[in-house]
Amino acid sequence: MRKTVAVIVAIAALAIAGCESKEQKNDKLNAEYQAAITQYQKDCSADPSDQDANAIVGAALGSSPSPQKQAAINQHQREAEARKNSPHCKELDAKRDDLTKKILATQNQ
Repeated sequence: MRKTVAVIVAIAALAIAGCESKEQKNDKLNAEYQAAITQYQKDCSADPSDQDANAIVGAALGSSPSPQKQAAINQHQREAEARKNSPHCKELDAKRDDLTKKILATQNQ
């Protein structure tokens, strides 16, 4: 009888010691999520160029950019879209989605 109780107590102690609390899991997942967002923004988000900003202001004021400037703006947009559609960025996006699902699952437990 004592051995059975000792085994049950030992298993319970190991189970408790090895389990993360809900808050710890949530904190860990949130940290991973923030790191994934930062990496995605660094690698995949398009930073507007000065030419893009000038074109937006010019369009708001009724003027259009020169053909050369428009070509440069279009090229910048194509490069940004290609970067966003790269396998690396798609992987980062999938990681963010997976972490979001895990966070929501942890919160709903």
